[in-house]
Amino acid sequence: MLTGRRVLIVEDEVLIAFELCDLVADAAGVAVGPARTNREALALLDRERVDVALLDLNLADGEATPTAERLVGRGVPVLICTGGVMPRAMRSLWPHLPVHHKPVKGEDLIRTLAELCAERPVAS
Repeated sequence: MLTGRRVLIVEDEVLIAFELCDLVADAAGVAVGPARTNREALALLDRERVDVALLDLNLADGEATPTAERLVGRGVPVLICTGGVMPRAMRSLWPHLPVHHKPVKGEDLIRTLAELCAERPVAS
């Protein structure tokens, strides 16, 4: 479903992050990361090509707003996957971002990532 797509994984819970990486790999995608913090995610974005991102909102260094800003600014589709609620400021800035609430089924995440990728040509 994600054949060759590069998926940035931003998740601060290590076990969940590795499970997400495995889900992406099982769907023939390429996991970029995982990143536990905004700092790590932004550094990855400076050096890696990314087709789509899976973003937890509450990271080890605070809300994921800086990472979301960079992704959206570059036109990278973002799927929010969180156990909390999307902050009001983020909701008003990006009401179009799809949100899955944890716990979520892996196949639902992959399906949504594939749909986001289908809306965007493969980056080169």
